[in-house]
Amino acid sequence: MKNKLIISASGPDRNGIVSEISSIINNYNANIETSRMIRLGEQFTTLILIHIDSKHIDNFKFDLENIKNLNIDTILTKSSEKQTSNYFQLFINGADNEGIVYAFSKYFEEKSVNIEEINTSIENAPMSASPLFMMHLIISSNDNLTKDKTFIDSLNKIADRLGVGVDLDKN
Repeated sequence: MKNKLIISASGPDRNGIVSEISSIINNYNANIETSRMIRLGEQFTTLILIHIDSKHIDNFKFDLENIKNLNIDTILTKSSEKQTSNYFQLFINGADNEGIVYAFSKYFEEKSVNIEEINTSIENAPMSASPLFMMHLIISSNDNLTKDKTFIDSLNKIADRLGVGVDLDKN
């Protein structure tokens, strides 16, 4: 029987980490469904969702935990049963101010909008080289948010207060 397993790993960045992890996944005939890997400062961090035969999970975990200088955590999970029909992309960019992620995530919580994914970065503005905050979100809702004037007006009010621009698109 196949199970889904989430692997969370972090440690000092070095050559070969991805190869070591993927080699162990391959050795157990597991399949990577989704992954995110990034270097943050001097640290490497990854989240990986795999399908693996349940009879291999204990040995698989043991082999992963033996990778040197890497903190590993695994979580057995199930397929999502959630039936959300509408996915949206939200792009936020502007002046780098404290509280941007909090303000928008709090609003989404109040409106029962689920955050599926967030990616943030700081980039230099092309002309002035001043720091610009960039945030790309994938959000989901049972409602069509692009047609909800109240929702969009509230997003714009939050954006104006924080000095950022917002752009919401149906995914």
